[in-house]
Amino acid sequence: MKTIYLMRHGRTLFNVMGLNQGMCDSPLTKEGIEEALKAKEWFIDNNVTFDSAYASPLKRACDTLELISDMPYQRYKGLEEIFIGTKEATPFKDNPPYPYGDFYVKYGGEDLDEFTKRVYNAVYEIAKNDKGNTILIVSHGMAIRRFLEAIDYHNDIKDGFLGNCGIVKMNFDGTSFTVLDIINSNRV
Repeated sequence: MKTIYLMRHGRTLFNVMGLNQGMCDSPLTKEGIEEALKAKEWFIDNNVTFDSAYASPLKRACDTLELISDMPYQRYKGLEEIFIGTKEATPFKDNPPYPYGDFYVKYGGEDLDEFTKRVYNAVYEIAKNDKGNTILIVSHGMAIRRFLEAIDYHNDIKDGFLGNCGIVKMNFDGTSFTVLDIINSNRV
């Protein structure tokens, strides 16, 4: 049995500005850095040590992981946020109601179902192939939301999005995931 900690990156400039942030990137804010450091303290206080770590190659995820741990980690492309084409860096308020389906495809972006498969497969491959027992994975809000939907986990998180530096603690038995806890940013 493996324990997986699937975590969202810290708050970014685009989060604060209310802008879509798929594969485009913006830096962590001062608050985002503080959130990551609080998450680090949560891991320490709960005696969690990692055998291995992975992050989306996007800077905001890597920066968050590097604030939490100084251990070597792997960048894993499948963990990237959804690509929304020419809707990148546009106001979030202009998005259609969730779920978006193929809305972003007409703007050169990814289909929501294909994105979900990509993220699920990435987390599954990491969990299945990594030799460690305790694994940290840092990814993104929509990626984590879609992963949870793919494993048929329905949560009571406001709007379905894990807060910045929120953590999903799961067990992986070699074939399936069981969510043990949602440690949202107000608990770290």
